[in-house]
Amino acid sequence: MNTLKLILAAATALGTCMPVFAGEQPNLLIVSEDADQDTIPRNSRIFNRVERAIASEMQAKGFRVYDETAVSMDITDPHRTRRNDAELISVARRVSAPIDAITVFQIYASTEKNQYADIVDLRVRIDGRILEVNNGAFLGAYEVSYGPGDLPPLPVNCDRDCVIEHVGDQARRVAADVGAELASRLDSISPVATEGSGTVGAASVVPEAGQTVTSAAQAEVCDGLTQAYTLQFRGFEPSELTRIEEYLVSFKGYDHHRPLRTDTVQSDYWYETCSDAARLNRNLRLMTEILDTDARVAVTDNRIEVEKRRVPVTR
Repeated sequence: MNTLKLILAAATALGTCMPVFAGEQPNLLIVSEDADQDTIPRNSRIFNRVERAIASEMQAKGFRVYDETAVSMDITDPHRTRRNDAELISVARRVSAPIDAITVFQIYASTEKNQYADIVDLRVRIDGRILEVNNGAFLGAYEVSYGPGDLPPLPVNCDRDCVIEHVGDQARRVAADVGAELASRLDSISPVATEGSGTVGAASVVPEAGQTVTSAAQAEVCDGLTQAYTLQFRGFEPSELTRIEEYLVSFKGYDHHRPLRTDTVQSDYWYETCSDAARLNRNLRLMTEILDTDARVAVTDNRIEVEKRRVPVTR
């Protein structure tokens, strides 16, 4: 059961009283439902400005937002337009990054000639909603709409590019309002961690040569961009994986991790850290030495495989 499911289950059990606790924050994907022919398609400049405005508001609240094109380009056409909810959810469930929720938005924009003067007014409406990816739970919605007279009219002799830029200016501001409200609603069911919230740390481990750490909270934190890695551990016993996770949370620069898939033989983890790949590779090799395990460590881009060499048992 993922983070959002735990939060929602607790909320249901307690009615409207939300518990004050914080787990791992949900990973978000910002997507546009443009199946309606009246909406602005995702290949428009207006769409790009709206998407960035909503993403910025989500990031300002501390949520991790993944770029849809970057995480889905290997499995679907990033230029495809006019997609419905079913397609968007299917894509979110299959991308490389573990996505918990999608923020779906629609953009409606049109012009209207004033009947009393040579003035062209704008109509702009943006609605957004948040859906939980795994079970489709509805987590919140918000809409902002402006009609003729509510927004500045188009300039005189405004050509196509002028219209697009003018509408984009207004849509971006509207989208920021929608994004801020959706972020606040998501924040209410997934609050940030507070001091003393009870983070569970690792047991006493040695994550790096010559450095002893007694818990994850005491691990040295580095500055810089967080990088995501897929870690694959193959051939390890459950007790060994427990110790491995203790090391992972104590490595320098650790941000967070989560299991992606666990089988009898292989366990895959999504691992985010601001440490560089060379240091992470070195730490994993040192970890296998400390565990006294003969293992192969292989690195391919942001995928690291750690395979335990097992000697056949003589019977």
